[in-house]
Parts: sequence; structure tokens; C-alpha cells
Amino acid sequence: MGKKSTLSAEQRAQIVLRLLSKEEPAVQIARRAGISEQTLYRWRDEFLSGGKQALSGRGGGQSEQAKTIERLKSELAERDQVIGEITIANRILKKLSDELS
Repeated sequence: MGKKSTLSAEQRAQIVLRLLSKEEPAVQIARRAGISEQTLYRWRDEFLSGGKQALSGRGGGQSEQAKTIERLKSELAERDQVIGEITIANRILKKLSDELS
């Protein structure tokens, strides 16, 4: 198994875009990037697959980050509800306490 690339996602995207725009042969692009042609074509396939998912409109292209954001929003809404319930209970107890004093 080969070594893991040190290129960022942005750099990989730029390399794949150069391949797709046919600026130069795949061999040259791969050589300049320090990767194999096989890796270049795998990145291209992953890039195009991600694009298809994003355009499908079914949420199939939802990234892990987007899923995490949705989960956190849900947790925050739940906490807001609990805080609201506690606030109401606190007001009721305070009102009862004032009436007993």
C-alpha cells in the first residue's frame, strides 16, 4: 500500500480540475503533484461522485460536518426547551414562595 498524500483537499481539487480542463496530459499533472496516475484518476472519480451527490438534491452529498451541525442544532433546541421548562418551574416556585411570606 502506498503512502498517504500530504496534499490538502483544496490542492487535490485544483489538481483534479486541471485534469478535467485538459490543460496538460494526466501523466504530467500526476508527476508535478508527486502522485501516481492511478491516484489522480481515483481522485477524479471521487470528485465527480461527490458532485453527483451534491446535485442530487436528496442530501446524499451531505458532509460529515453538515451532519454534525444538524445534530448540534437538535441538541441545542432540546436544551433550550429544558431551560424554558426550568425557568417556568422557577417562576412558579418563586411566586408560591412570595405568597407564603
